[in-house]
Amino acid sequence: MKRLCLFAFALICAAQTFAQSATTLSERATISLMTVAPGEYLYSTFGHSALRVRDPQNRIDRCYNYGTFDFNQPYFILKFCRGKLRYFLNIESYRSFEYSNFQDRRPMQEQLLNLRQDQRQRIFELLETNALEQNRYYQYDFFYDNCATRIRDIVKETFYQEITFDSSHLALGSTMRQLLHPYLTKMPWTRFGIDLVLGYSADRRASPEDFMFLPDHMHDIFAHTQIPAGPLVASGRRIPEWSFPEASVKAGFFDSPLLVMCLVAVIGLLSMANPRTERIFDFIFWLVLGLAGLIIAFLWFATDHSSTKMNLNILWALPTHLLVFWRNRRTELMDNYFSGTAILAALTLIFWKFIPQEMPTPAIPIVILVIVKGLWRRYWKKERPAKIWDVA
Repeated sequence: MKRLCLFAFALICAAQTFAQSATTLSERATISLMTVAPGEYLYSTFGHSALRVRDPQNRIDRCYNYGTFDFNQPYFILKFCRGKLRYFLNIESYRSFEYSNFQDRRPMQEQLLNLRQDQRQRIFELLETNALEQNRYYQYDFFYDNCATRIRDIVKETFYQEITFDSSHLALGSTMRQLLHPYLTKMPWTRFGIDLVLGYSADRRASPEDFMFLPDHMHDIFAHTQIPAGPLVASGRRIPEWSFPEASVKAGFFDSPLLVMCLVAVIGLLSMANPRTERIFDFIFWLVLGLAGLIIAFLWFATDHSSTKMNLNILWALPTHLLVFWRNRRTELMDNYFSGTAILAALTLIFWKFIPQEMPTPAIPIVILVIVKGLWRRYWKKERPAKIWDVA
């Protein structure tokens, strides 16, 4: 009896799959690109894209969303940090998609694509094939394989790769990193953190198609693109037509990473006037700097994130600081280590604007402090009696 039930269940699933794949869209069917505005959470900072398929005759009105992940995956945090978290194509009703975005106060823009009947059918079949259990999962890459680039590739495949996206309005010459900055103007600490962990690969010049990893740019490129039948976008509308009110936030002193880093550098310099205060500050300073270096090294060597490789910020934030920050005893080896650290940081600062990676400006006061403290330790050892260190 159990085998009979399982066999019946398998037949039902197979019939449903066949019915989905065999659906033929009617002449009234439409396919739209849905572009969702950025949200307040970090994962939604850069917006979102989805494809809407609507066919009143077949009672179809749903969105295909490539930007879905499961919080309940085993070892979710570890997989996310290592770049091994699997994203997947999710299908949900348009009303559900609209409601969830309205709940998050994120307006949408819908662009009705100018497609022939056979092209609409082809893109629908491609989406349905990608939605199958064996096809729906993929390894997410922030720059090169995300919710927007997957839609771009589906549209290209619909035209059998014979479509040229119009890039005449783009600010060509921008790097992948620079394309992120306009979204982070109101999030200075987030920008500082992102600039710290992104490596040299993020400073590659973006090609016209690379721009489309950001939903807003894909929206604009689609709007400018022409196909043999005319514009790629037949019409567009904003949903809702009114705007959500924005909360006004007054920026304070601690909202500026550069000012805060300058304050930390000043405190570090002043602490050198008192051995006990300097000892406490140095413990915290080298510990935090070592942890930052450890994170940079982890994202470089132990993850699949392509955008965090070859991160030259490690030149001034060395993970080896974790091995020496607690050593209070004055030794020749320790003094040589900090002298070498100071020299390396000084060379990094001298070539700050010439390094092929865009280095974060708020880090400059910290780099200067590394130089001063490294050289001061050597100078202090030579000129000050050892008993002062022992008393501290």
